[in-house]
Amino acid sequence: MFLRGISMKKLLEVLRLNFENKLSARQISQISSVSKSTVNNYIILFNKSGLVWPLEEQYLDEDVLSNKLKPEYKAKISNSKIDLIAIHNELKQHKKLTLQLLWEEYMARGEMPYSYGHLSLLYRKWQNKQPKYMRQRHKAGEKVFVDYSGDTVPIYDEKTGQIKGNAQIFVAVMGASNYIYIDATASQKLCDWTMSHVRLFEHLGGVPELVVIDNLKSGVIKSNRYDPDITPAYNQMLSHYKTAAMPARVYTPKDKAKAENGVLIIQRWILMRLRKLRFTSLHDLNKALFKLMGLINNKKMKLYQCSRLELFNELDKPVLKQLPEHKYNYQDYKKARVSGGYHIELGKHYYSVPYTLVKEEVDVWYTVSKVEVYYKNKCVAKHARSNEIGSQTTVPEHMPIGHREFHEFDITKVRQKAKEIGIATELIVEQIISDSPHELIGCRKGYGFIKLAKKYGNSNLENACNYAINIGIYNYKSIEILLKNKVIDINQSTLYHSNIRGSGYYN
Repeated sequence: MFLRGISMKKLLEVLRLNFENKLSARQISQISSVSKSTVNNYIILFNKSGLVWPLEEQYLDEDVLSNKLKPEYKAKISNSKIDLIAIHNELKQHKKLTLQLLWEEYMARGEMPYSYGHLSLLYRKWQNKQPKYMRQRHKAGEKVFVDYSGDTVPIYDEKTGQIKGNAQIFVAVMGASNYIYIDATASQKLCDWTMSHVRLFEHLGGVPELVVIDNLKSGVIKSNRYDPDITPAYNQMLSHYKTAAMPARVYTPKDKAKAENGVLIIQRWILMRLRKLRFTSLHDLNKALFKLMGLINNKKMKLYQCSRLELFNELDKPVLKQLPEHKYNYQDYKKARVSGGYHIELGKHYYSVPYTLVKEEVDVWYTVSKVEVYYKNKCVAKHARSNEIGSQTTVPEHMPIGHREFHEFDITKVRQKAKEIGIATELIVEQIISDSPHELIGCRKGYGFIKLAKKYGNSNLENACNYAINIGIYNYKSIEILLKNKVIDINQSTLYHSNIRGSGYYN
């Protein structure tokens, strides 16, 4: 077998396709199932060997040909003439830069004493000698790793001196520069978690392409190795800043090694310095943390011979995405099912949505001042937030036509509509209202009565009311029976009952 596992038969086929068929390395690779780089290597070795195609019979022996094509290696490789740290930093700074292109540029300047293969080997060996946290090659501005420190800081009541809560410490570390950010919050709840990111981006002055998070509940609804579910409210914030979250794999600490090491630095070099101090507010704690954060980021790192801040300004900051025009305002989120009464419940208050969405599931985004309801990513309702428990906020446009008409009617409108139909109708409606135990009940009954005009016509209702007054009937159902059985002729003359005021009274 030849170097890299290519057989004699395969090698002869590669050479034949190159010299006889004049095919490119890519075409030869596709035909022979040999990698393109291997095809190129053997063609180069063949050209350097002094052999000619077709091969003489003596070179058809596998061992002879293998020895003839075997590349010569230098006995010892030294990296004394090249700066591998500079190469490593340049590769991180430019996302699409390759080691091959860097080698070509060094060669063009006469600053590269090695072949590309030798440089690649040197670089890999140098990487393997670095601490584990540096083995991953993070592109500039690409990733920020975030997590909470396991250690908390007690917050004391200024008057009693008792502990009133424990501040959670949010930690973020930039992938390329190792720049550290710290933020103290009251909890790890979704609101605090989300707004810590907002403050992080504002502090950095830009936005990384990815946020690598642990699988905490505030960030991930359901963890999955390949397709985790991100919390909707958290995802909305990420969308506002045009970035995305990439949860680390469960039980895979190396995926978030930057955050893990950042947490250790915070615990050992910052929180330990604060262990004897007593803080009475998050503001005071964050002020102290910010000062110590500056000390850590300005401290020179032995590995890079420069500080985190210097690396951040050189690598990460120039390529961060711009901050959006407006700062993100936090919104809570819940899913809700529209009730049969076309309302959704939030905080024991009920908000209307279009009646066509009854029984549908909708997305509800809300703050302390507003409520927005979305269906299939389209906003279908907006309301001012209410704290009235048990009551409801209803927009007339969300109601069916019949409900809307009833909703818009009051006692004055009922009387006005009755008057428009006719004097007899007005008298009957007035009698219905006065006979009711409450004005609202009378309004409802009067509204139901004048709706008969839609079914039977204004003239028929007016004639029926005239007839009813004459025979002493003031009952809703009785008059409806008269209309239903067509007892009254539409052209019947006006009749009045002696006990009811007639048109003469108004004249």
